[in-house]
Amino acid sequence: MNNFLKKMGYGPEDKVLITHIDDIGFSHASNVASFECLDVGAATCGSILTAAPWFLEAAEICRANPGYDVGVHLTLTCEYPTFRWPAVSTRDPATGLLDPQGYLWHTTEDAVSHVDAKAAEVEMRTQIELALNAGIDITHIDTHMGSVVDPKFIQSYLTLANEFGIPAFLPRISPERLEELNRLKDQGKYLEALAQIDLDSLPTLDEIYIDTLVPLEDKSQFYREIIDGVKPGLTHLLFHPSKMGDELRAIDDKASASRHADYLAFTDPELKSYIEAAGIHQIGYRDLKNNLNS
Repeated sequence: MNNFLKKMGYGPEDKVLITHIDDIGFSHASNVASFECLDVGAATCGSILTAAPWFLEAAEICRANPGYDVGVHLTLTCEYPTFRWPAVSTRDPATGLLDPQGYLWHTTEDAVSHVDAKAAEVEMRTQIELALNAGIDITHIDTHMGSVVDPKFIQSYLTLANEFGIPAFLPRISPERLEELNRLKDQGKYLEALAQIDLDSLPTLDEIYIDTLVPLEDKSQFYREIIDGVKPGLTHLLFHPSKMGDELRAIDDKASASRHADYLAFTDPELKSYIEAAGIHQIGYRDLKNNLNS
């Protein structure tokens, strides 16, 4: 059984689900959709890209609504072709943080290849401090495009979580499932890095559903099928809601319909009812944070 869930009072047969919004702050369309999803309740928490252009709007909303369960979506990448954001800690090319255009790298592979590990730690710390200085009571840290949980950076990532007293998105899943997800270039090194960590003292995830940007305009059944497959333990399901419009189409035309479908799915009260009817306990990262030192 997941030892952290046991500490929280759950049993070995309990299904515990985090429904998590990614990419808050990357656009106005994302901010409007994300906080509406949190208000409806099918989403329990989310994380903000403090390096992104619409961070200040997201921060203002969080200050006005301190009950929101939000963390920092740590990023060393910016994947869009013409909608970019730079590092927040430096403009020094010697750090490797910046691509030839002066922005964060398009891909995780490029970030891992070019970014100096110490510079990455400074950048992550600065992104966290931006949120705190903006008055956000952050509940966790996680990763945009998986970059900061690469073996090259994961120790710094977990050190920062400990320093700020917050949980970190940290999957502890089987090698077979890791291979199936195919999100890390070298799964072996990731597993070696996890072996060096006292995982029993940390809130770790037994399962993750991260590939949800699928080309569907109606994702109600898609998410119901995921919910049907939730097993005992702690599961993290992420999604990317945004409201359709010219802004979203201009930024990410390829996935705009999928993002809008996420918004529609997670503002539908029936989805929350479906999760409850499945006997699943929904929690957020604030629940994990509150039990870190218990």
